[in-house]
Amino acid sequence: MPIKPEILFVDDSRTARAAAKKILSEQYIVDEAIDGKDAWEKLEKNPDYAVVFADIQMPELNGLQLLKHIRTSPDRRIAQKPIIMITGHSDSHAAMRAVFEMGATGFISKPFSDIDLISCACSYISLNQRLNQLEDTLGIDRQSGLYNASRFEAEGCKALSMALRHKLELSVVYLELKSLSDISDNHSNKAATQVVVEVGKRIQKHLRDEEIVARIGTSRFALLLPATSSPNSKIAITRVQSMIKKMSFVINKHKIQVSIAAGISSIDHEDKDPGFSKLCLRAASALQNSVDGDDIGDISSYHDGSDAEIDAGSDKKIQYDYFLNKSLPYIIDGNFSKIPDDHLDHVMGILKPFIRYASLKDSSS
Repeated sequence: MPIKPEILFVDDSRTARAAAKKILSEQYIVDEAIDGKDAWEKLEKNPDYAVVFADIQMPELNGLQLLKHIRTSPDRRIAQKPIIMITGHSDSHAAMRAVFEMGATGFISKPFSDIDLISCACSYISLNQRLNQLEDTLGIDRQSGLYNASRFEAEGCKALSMALRHKLELSVVYLELKSLSDISDNHSNKAATQVVVEVGKRIQKHLRDEEIVARIGTSRFALLLPATSSPNSKIAITRVQSMIKKMSFVINKHKIQVSIAAGISSIDHEDKDPGFSKLCLRAASALQNSVDGDDIGDISSYHDGSDAEIDAGSDKKIQYDYFLNKSLPYIIDGNFSKIPDDHLDHVMGILKPFIRYASLKDSSS
């Protein structure tokens, strides 16, 4: 027997909730929420509701505020969910327009009839299921046209396998568009989505043919950079950051510029096989370190066994230096040839001041 789809019905009116449950429960599992706050807590626990019905006028968190929470959620299962707003006679045209611009899927008016509610639920659930199936089949994010998270993982697993087999470099980069919530607050969710889509297209054009960009969250992108070390990834991402900072968007006659934070994770061939999921977790950890920093333009790199290292170009203290740590045993033992070529410039940049200091001390003595 097929499992019934779950619906979340949000309304502070007990009568409206009871009526909706009676109408819909034959075909669907109906969960109730008494206001926007209660609904958001339920969505975070269960992001797989097939559709959400939400009244515009509610205490605690109204329908517009709930819709904004949903559309800006980093969990795409929540962010792309069909949201049907329930309107009443007291709702103004301006309120309905604001809800539409925030990304409402559709509307239904009170008092609703049995056929209106059932047909609305059925049509939007069916449409969303077909879109999800198509997205899964193609591996394409429906808004941006970029790869989605599942396709990125599939391509990443293949790239990691090849890199390990042939002892090649490989980096995964997570990028976060930090100003998206401000655009949603000051303008609309539709405008914020347009910015995300355009930024994604620009990033894709900036990459080489063999490199991949995917949209893995509302404002988050993931990059797969084959044959690219961590230092070279930083160079590439710095260029991407510069390119994005030069972009400008005109929304409601306001000129807006955006910036991104970045986190990098690269394979270490002394690890037998870190697994692609672990590489992505490292990139996410490095990105969080960068997002939490004061400078929006920081690029952080994650290295196994350490905290994320802040890029040396920032004002912040470097907690841990991966390349120096890896190279010091070879320097001490005199096995200089074992130091990877792409580590040399970085290590020498750190050691030169010490060598100069030691030389001056030796000369004075």
